Amino acid sequence: MAKLCWILIGILFFIFSCSKENEAVNADLGYAYAGLEVGNYVVYDVDSFFYDDFDNTIDSNYYKIKEEVDSKFIDLEGEDAFKIIRYRKQNDTTDWVVTDVWTSKITASNYQKVEENIRFIKLIFPARDSKTWNGNALNNNGAQVYEYDGVDESENIGGNNLSNVLTVLQLEEINLIEEKIFKEKYAEGVGLVYKKSVDVTKTYNNTTGLFEKSLG
Repeated sequence: MAKLCWILIGILFFIFSCSKENEAVNADLGYAYAGLEVGNYVVYDVDSFFYDDFDNTIDSNYYKIKEEVDSKFIDLEGEDAFKIIRYRKQNDTTDWVVTDVWTSKITASNYQKVEENIRFIKLIFPARDSKTWNGNALNNNGAQVYEYDGVDESENIGGNNLSNVLTVLQLEEINLIEEKIFKEKYAEGVGLVYKKSVDVTKTYNNTTGLFEKSLG
């Protein structure tokens, strides 16, 4: 069964606040890329496509997600952590509905985020191009090598000109039978501004002699 899940998230709007002193310190190691300041929030446009050749269907969906840094607390390890509230709405005319409460924190060496009760190491510090790490080191999933694929680069994302953006390539496997691409981008002082997930399993077409994302 060929199946594709493709999700693109582009930043639409953000607000943030931090002192110039903090900006200078964070910029050196990359802490500011996490965007962990109480009151910060980001609104995302999400487009998703699911292809399934079992019943020859294509399911597409569009909605909005808002992530807000709600508050700071002391976690079970005695360290500062942040509560992240996630909201969803289908379009501009509907109301925001709370969907998840996640947590995040920054240590001296990394930025961690707990998503659906799974802890990931999203970033490591100092943030330097081509550095690698195991993003699953703090969970029970198999090892997955993350890599910085560009740091402190200027990009336009969702119509916003961002002067300092880093890219994390979480997985890239492309061959005859599968295509898997997982990538995230973070903007300094903002946090996550872009996410791409592609997960395709191809099937062999006896007529064409090719591996295809067959829809029928």
